[in-house]
Amino acid sequence: MRFIFTIIIFLILAVQAHAQSSTGFVFIKDTLRLPEVNNLLEGESISAVLKKGSSFKLFKTTNNKYYFKIIVSENLYFNKKDALEILSGTKSIYFKDAVNYELDDHTGFYLVEVLKNYVGTLKDEGVTSIVFNNIETTYTKKECNQVKQMAKYFYESISAKK
Repeated sequence: MRFIFTIIIFLILAVQAHAQSSTGFVFIKDTLRLPEVNNLLEGESISAVLKKGSSFKLFKTTNNKYYFKIIVSENLYFNKKDALEILSGTKSIYFKDAVNYELDDHTGFYLVEVLKNYVGTLKDEGVTSIVFNNIETTYTKKECNQVKQMAKYFYESISAKK
């Protein structure tokens, strides 16, 4: 009896471990600095790294706020404040006073607070392009799918943790 119980537990753990590793995404304990107010937030994040040094990161704070960090390596306008539009297929979200912060000489980033329903949009549509300073940066279908997969994993985890 003990042997059968051990085998059943082993099989359950093996299936669960396999299911967790199949997505390729892992939450990590992380901190996020809000540059405008120089405030440090704690929480968990998940990232999708794209070609050419770009990446997308979804961050969940300990007080259940969500942030979307977009690291870009082209169309850089360091420390410029302007409108940022993130296009997701046929939908878009608009941020009036976004800033392109300098990460290093060749990369910058945008950091915006988003709602849970926008994470749902990302899981369904991904990110097809961003527009800042009236210049559009487009992403390939493969990159868009990477964002979809990351957002789906993030969305499912925040929906399950209620």
